[in-house]
Amino acid sequence: MNEKLLELESSCEYLFHGSANPDIEILEPRQSTHIPDLTKPKDFILDGDPAVSATPNLEMAIFRSIINGRNIDIPHTSGFGYKNEEIYFRVSHEEVLKKAEGKEGYIYVFNKNDFTPYTRMGEEDGKGKGIDFEWRAYKPVKPVQVIPVGYEDLPKNIKILNKE
Repeated sequence: MNEKLLELESSCEYLFHGSANPDIEILEPRQSTHIPDLTKPKDFILDGDPAVSATPNLEMAIFRSIINGRNIDIPHTSGFGYKNEEIYFRVSHEEVLKKAEGKEGYIYVFNKNDFTPYTRMGEEDGKGKGIDFEWRAYKPVKPVQVIPVGYEDLPKNIKILNKE
């Protein structure tokens, strides 16, 4: 994995946003959605006020920068979660990962001070504490830098939900 990104993550001073688009100068708040029931991926709900989302977790940002509608040109769902104190990643079927081979993504690096932690109602780590993997900025934000990543940087623990 990119040494510069690992160094930035370990400093705990930055947040990361993954995108397939390399040319964003300022990220504008957008409406987020959430799928509360993974068995019904088309039944999503609006998730809070429009915002720019970022995470202190580099793997999450890398996953989003590669696994997205721009890079994966087939119908699919993807996401991540937190269970038993461990982050996991998921894609709807094996073809998603095949389509991701050779694709690039971009990690937008932000100052943590421009964001506040966001916890979805009821989302906890099992110990009564909110999970702060998502941070939000409610005003436009400018990245301090943009770093390219590739398929080889994806997390290794991606589950395939429908093995066909």
